[in-house]
Amino acid sequence: MRFLVITTFLVIALLLGACQSAVSMPTAPPSETPSPPATLVPERTAVPTAIALKPVYVTAFCTSIGKDAKTYVPFDTPIVITWGWEAKTETQIDDFLQNNITTIKLDGKIIEETLNSEITKNEKSGLPEVAWFFEVGMLDAGQHVITYEVKWKKMIDDGTTTYGPGSKNETLHDECQVIVQ
Repeated sequence: MRFLVITTFLVIALLLGACQSAVSMPTAPPSETPSPPATLVPERTAVPTAIALKPVYVTAFCTSIGKDAKTYVPFDTPIVITWGWEAKTETQIDDFLQNNITTIKLDGKIIEETLNSEITKNEKSGLPEVAWFFEVGMLDAGQHVITYEVKWKKMIDDGTTTYGPGSKNETLHDECQVIVQ
């Protein structure tokens, strides 16, 4: 149900973006300070039709959960990158939230300004989880690489195994491809 609410929110956001009129806004003078490292922020583009296109949801980690490393997406289809964390208890979720250092990159650029869910129950497992979403928009045809990297400030436990310094899983890494055709 929570996923449906978030999906509805994303569709409404796309529609609102499409309904904005083109208004000339004053621009700020050029900055003399150096630009920060390249990062990705959600693309705000108008929807080509009155009906919002249904996005394809692609996980930032694929092979680590038994999925194929490649996801094929039709050209001109919006893409949303998702990732999350599940544990036995909400306290363990909070521990993850306080101690993780997660970096998601798309084609080498760090993803920022994500939407995240509240702690909810996973519909299949019934366990607490939290999820993040990044609205990419439409990508150019070809191969695009999503890199998922997680480190921890201290060792944490998800109720099944441990993660972080001194554990069996000091870091997590996955690399997935989105093939737009």
